[in-house]
Amino acid sequence: MEKKTYRCVSRTKRSFETALATLAKTTPLPKITVKALCEEAQMSRNAFYFHYADIDALVEDIENTLIGEITELLEEFKTIGFPECVTATVRRLPDLFIRHKDVAMMLLDSTYSKPFRTRVNTMFCDFFFQYFSAYNKTTYREGYDYFYAFLSAGFYGILNRYLHDPDAMPRERFTALTYTLIKRLIIVDDPRLDISRLKIN
Repeated sequence: MEKKTYRCVSRTKRSFETALATLAKTTPLPKITVKALCEEAQMSRNAFYFHYADIDALVEDIENTLIGEITELLEEFKTIGFPECVTATVRRLPDLFIRHKDVAMMLLDSTYSKPFRTRVNTMFCDFFFQYFSAYNKTTYREGYDYFYAFLSAGFYGILNRYLHDPDAMPRERFTALTYTLIKRLIIVDDPRLDISRLKIN
């Protein structure tokens, strides 16, 4: 009975998540009403308020679901050293967002994107620093944080573009392209490279 109840709750929540992502394609999230959401989901207002206090609570629940899956990925990556863990991230993280394409686009395209991306970036930034610092034999965290900010901005940029038009490029090619770009950036940050001596023409 408990499993049946859990599946029912999951289906109800998925209905609201799907409806919200659909409405967000044409309406900014702050302007979406509970009435419109329930009509899109073909669910009652009582069903909505049984699970959520408001639209913001629904968005938070969606974010927490994605964060939970990302946390599971990080647990898997703990057994992988640097820079191999970067390869795993580049291959697995886009797949996660692609599986949740509509809600991912909703979060990345909306006013909610900044806090969501901040949560994700903080998780990955802290996770990779332990490997990055050991690999490059440096504890200079401030420099790394700037490097990671630059790296993540590029990653989200190409991911967002791909999510908007996934048919323009096969997923395998997108993954390979992403990995190539990130790998080149990591090589540039090699501590043996004295940036102060580089000549810029």
